[in-house]
Amino acid sequence: MSVSDATGSRSFRGMMPIMPTAISESCALDEPSQRRLVQYCLKCGAVAIGHFGFASEFHKVSEDERKRLIETIVDEVAGRVPVFIGVTAPAVHIAVRYAKEAESLGADMIMAALPYVDVPDQAGAFSYYQDLSDAVTSPIIVQDTPLSSIILTAGLLFRMHEEIEHIQHIKAEGKNFLAKTADLIELSGGRLPVIGGAGGKHMIHMLRLGVTAFMTGTEALDIHAAVVDAYLNGNEDEAARRYFEQVLPYFVFYDDYPQELLKKMLHARGVIDCPKVIPPPADAPMSEAEQREFEWTLDRIGWRKRWPDIP
Repeated sequence: MSVSDATGSRSFRGMMPIMPTAISESCALDEPSQRRLVQYCLKCGAVAIGHFGFASEFHKVSEDERKRLIETIVDEVAGRVPVFIGVTAPAVHIAVRYAKEAESLGADMIMAALPYVDVPDQAGAFSYYQDLSDAVTSPIIVQDTPLSSIILTAGLLFRMHEEIEHIQHIKAEGKNFLAKTADLIELSGGRLPVIGGAGGKHMIHMLRLGVTAFMTGTEALDIHAAVVDAYLNGNEDEAARRYFEQVLPYFVFYDDYPQELLKKMLHARGVIDCPKVIPPPADAPMSEAEQREFEWTLDRIGWRKRWPDIP
């Protein structure tokens, strides 16, 4: 669900999952699995669906694959919820081209972190988002990351929201994102929608600060959604119970191996056919001992429900 304020800015209430890129054993795009991912997100009550975040391995996808994925996702969503597409790139002109392409293919919003090779200073960051805004008519989600968090201070983010036409949301997940979220809400008087991220870390605390929407991975979307829904429906105790008893126990493993476990968990639930990460993987795999304890944890939190019975 979403609501709009007097300026037309949309404030989402619920989960806005960022999907991984589904591939086959041969590393080709797996369209049937990608479409099941969309259906899984919708069935879990997603209020928007996104792709080409860091969890999507966007930096490992070719230009042709990028276009095909956007077309597939927009087609499968079929207007039921907004689609947001990440346009983060090594250079400004590439991000602008990605943004124009996403909009032309039917994306409702774009999301952009700062360029991740030559990270600009504050003046360069403002110019970057101004260029993106000038290139599109869609709302822009600014993604704060650990790499950009020193540059994108709360003051700069609020200024960009006030002065750059299409900046409508901030996704907070860089260093000290909880404190930055509190500062942004205070600076804007609650007018700047802040979206939670970081895989669901501090979800209950961000809800208590006033955050109403979350972009996490899809590995346990039903569990994340239950926390958010309980809180937004006025049941803080139930939200806190679910967060501390179901989210945190598995997250202590997931936070160390997010790329590997995102696809492994979705594969185990029958949502995607192949658990492979697009080569090369970012990190060494889990050890056998960690994997055993992780599986034991998943059994304890009641995560084992499979597709198509999820949620």
